[in-house]
Amino acid sequence: MKLAWFGVEEWLNPMDSLAKYNLGSSCVSALNMQELFEVTGQDLDAFLEDMRTFSLHYHHGDATGSPRVKKAVMGLYPKADLKPEEVMMVIGGTGANDLSISAVLEHGDNCVVVKPSYQQHYDIPKGLGIETRIVQLKAEDGYKLDLDEMDKLCDDNTKMIILTNPNNPIGSTLNGDELQKIVDIAKKHNTWILCDEMYRGGDDEYMPSILDYGYKRAISVSSMSKMFSMAGTRIGWVICREPEMYEIMKTRRSYNTICCGIFDELVASIALENYEKVWARAKSILHPNTKIVAEWVEKQPHLKLAAMPHGTTCLIEYDYDIDSETLAKDMMEKEKILTVPGDYFDMPKTLRVGFGAFRDPEKLKESLKALEDYLALL
Repeated sequence: MKLAWFGVEEWLNPMDSLAKYNLGSSCVSALNMQELFEVTGQDLDAFLEDMRTFSLHYHHGDATGSPRVKKAVMGLYPKADLKPEEVMMVIGGTGANDLSISAVLEHGDNCVVVKPSYQQHYDIPKGLGIETRIVQLKAEDGYKLDLDEMDKLCDDNTKMIILTNPNNPIGSTLNGDELQKIVDIAKKHNTWILCDEMYRGGDDEYMPSILDYGYKRAISVSSMSKMFSMAGTRIGWVICREPEMYEIMKTRRSYNTICCGIFDELVASIALENYEKVWARAKSILHPNTKIVAEWVEKQPHLKLAAMPHGTTCLIEYDYDIDSETLAKDMMEKEKILTVPGDYFDMPKTLRVGFGAFRDPEKLKESLKALEDYLALL
């Protein structure tokens, strides 16, 4: 299977450490070990003492995830009535998406993908030879999902509907009625839903999950990267409530994972068991930063915010006569300002700007000022 060049990741990975003004990151400012224990109120010294005798064997009781970490993941979905045997730990959010798409889709199927989205969602199916039908969020519609179009694109061979919520890169969210309608469309065609919920948790009010609607063919994936500020643990998860498909995923996972890192799962468990405290920290960073970005864009004559973001990134439209890849490369080369070209989401003349990594709002303002000064010379 030959996959398309992975624009976002292959652009960010070498550039992240080189940027002076990093507006490319999609994670909330990373925790360190001491801060994790301070935020969660746990005893770091006791944890480190326990590490002296911590077994470094493959896994502790269940190859699909330790009982502790799976129970902790279940706590994120209080309305879904989950069971441990429906939770599967994987290597990061990318592992979760890859496993879910590759396990469900087979030759002869088609899938319906909401774009823009994370590139895995449409290029893995294409790489597998799957017909990939696109529901495009459009500027002229306010980037609102056209549910009627989604319904029309589905047929008896539609095996999966794939989306991100909150959306990556726009940051917009679907409300409960919209999620229910997606479930209704899926039920009508007996179709699986893959909902990438990596950015869920940024709102003060409860943010619904695709799992809340009782549909057994709804799959949710997430990870410790965005709202949990622990991307380096490489812990993600798939929640699949249909036993036969869970076993198919489990078999595939045995080929490429066996089990996750046991230390990573342990550290993730501590954050997950105290997710409300970790998310509160994240929101204390995101909420003022969202306002800063929105107010800054409002003052820029050539820029427009696609939608008010509910995650860690936003999509900014521009009217300069230059493609986004060229623009992003030029600002990085000249001023060390890192953004993500909208072209890497098939969204021309836009930039994805991340604001969650700035724990100090003044640093965010400084980075935006640098971007403003650069754009003034175009």
